[in-house]
Amino acid sequence: MIRTRLQKFAVTSGKAFTYSVPADTFYDTEDLTNLRLDLTDKDGRELKASSWLQFNPETHVLYGLPLDDSVSKWQYRLSATDSGNESVTETLEISVQQHRGVRTVNHEISITVRINEKNMHNIDWQLKLMRDVALTLGDENTSWIVVREIRAMPQDPNTATFVYFNETFPTSECPEGGLNKLVKSLDASRLSDLIYPTLSVKSITGQLIGACQKSHITKPKPTTHMATNVPPLPRNQVDRVNATVGHLLVFKVPSDTFYDPNDNEQLSLTLKTKDHKELNPRHWLQFDSKNQEFYGIPKSGDTGSEEYLLVAQDAGGLSATDALVVVVNHAPKKEFSVYFKAYLAIRHEQFNADLQRKFVERIAQLFGDSSTQYVQIRSVTTHHDSDSTIVNFYNTSLYKSHNRCPEEEIEAVRSVYLIKDHMVRDHVKKILGPELNLTNVQALPLGLCHPQTDIIHRDYAPVKPDQPTLKSSFSDEYMYTIILPAIIIVTMILIALMVACCLHRRRRKSGKMELGDEEERRSFRKKNIPVIFQDELDEKPEIGNKSPIILKDEKPPLLPPSYNTSNMNGDNDVDEYVPPPAVVVGGREARGKSPATPSYRKPPPYVSP
Repeated sequence: MIRTRLQKFAVTSGKAFTYSVPADTFYDTEDLTNLRLDLTDKDGRELKASSWLQFNPETHVLYGLPLDDSVSKWQYRLSATDSGNESVTETLEISVQQHRGVRTVNHEISITVRINEKNMHNIDWQLKLMRDVALTLGDENTSWIVVREIRAMPQDPNTATFVYFNETFPTSECPEGGLNKLVKSLDASRLSDLIYPTLSVKSITGQLIGACQKSHITKPKPTTHMATNVPPLPRNQVDRVNATVGHLLVFKVPSDTFYDPNDNEQLSLTLKTKDHKELNPRHWLQFDSKNQEFYGIPKSGDTGSEEYLLVAQDAGGLSATDALVVVVNHAPKKEFSVYFKAYLAIRHEQFNADLQRKFVERIAQLFGDSSTQYVQIRSVTTHHDSDSTIVNFYNTSLYKSHNRCPEEEIEAVRSVYLIKDHMVRDHVKKILGPELNLTNVQALPLGLCHPQTDIIHRDYAPVKPDQPTLKSSFSDEYMYTIILPAIIIVTMILIALMVACCLHRRRRKSGKMELGDEEERRSFRKKNIPVIFQDELDEKPEIGNKSPIILKDEKPPLLPPSYNTSNMNGDNDVDEYVPPPAVVVGGREARGKSPATPSYRKPPPYVSP
């Protein structure tokens, strides 16, 4: 099982790296973390010996050396297998970013070696050479070495040239002195001893390139010979290209984007996807290799950013790559007053990016505009009756401002396309050309301009042989956008009402809508008296003046004790108090009112011991 997901990470082209797979990535209840790991590409195939990334299954360490041609996003599959031959797979994603110093690099050191060991991964001898070069210069750290390329020798497949530059050298000036010192410090005999028997040194050279290419420093070694052809170099790279939905993008690649000292004027440029694949001919963005231009009209579904690779190749087949990003933004929101429909007698599949560019450029040419900024494509659809193409577009200068319809401007633009009887002018068809084959143009008002200028221009678009006439596109659009949705909504409402009625009647017949049993229903219906539950009754306090209940065998209370009192002044004694007899009715005392409570408190009754 996968316990911890692998995190995505980024590496830099030209820089060696290692990555240890965390021990808690995979876990097995029997084998714990003692699992066999294997790395394959995203399709499950074994990594090639020439791959820039390799994996050590014993130490569970990934190591690699990506170059400029590997700048992209890569996906791999890391599989873990237990002792029972059961496995699980995790996806590993690595993003290779271009080194920031490739634009300003002004020198390079080339080491030509012979590969003595066979059946060896390319990256293994490359990393060994990097470590030994650093050790020769008295440094165990290889972070300052940036590998530009590995040049293979077609005449001898066992010979290759290792080209790198020192990123610690200044870029504001030509490091002639530092380069000369570095080349002298690379002792060929010491380096040969370190790399033997895997490799053998054939030559070590250093030279200034780019803006400093006039200076040339070489240090020949035994039997040295440098290849005369030098690959092109990225100099002023294209980082970002901005585009707008519906507007034509034309971006010419600057001539100094790449530099080649051999044939700078004959570099062949191509545009590829980030996966090093050719562009789909139906993709909105295309590249004109002859004029070295990006062009295309993005749609609303193309918004966002997309990565591409610009590849420059010289006559000798050597190439350089520049990674760039094309960002498609939404068009500014405007309340347009009119949009135009152009009917083209060509199939929708044939209306590719090249014809779309010609259409926009020639529409701008009709109005004498050198820029296409006033033409915005709304949509490109297929005419259902004739298999032709309909291009809906705006003139961005015709929009409602200050709550006013620009009727005069609309009429002026309409007159450029049409004559008085709503037929397309001949010079409009001529300017658009036979490859676009314009047959009709309509101006359709929007918003406030719609009621005043509801004009339909009638013309015939090319039709199929079995259909002599062309139906009104306006009636079809009205049918599909208003009538048909309204019918569908009403039908759905009627069906919902019918289902609700059926369910209601069904419940009534089955008695599921009646409340409680028969006794409860009778109590609800009897005299229309509502049912009051126990917890709904108000709690009333006890009334203190109620008559006491006299039980059958209850006896009267004991008489209070009498005390003999004498009149201290010689007065006669007061007669003793005799309570009145209790009235008994039918064996029980009468339930009259209780005697009034005296205003004084009587002493407690005396109880003899």
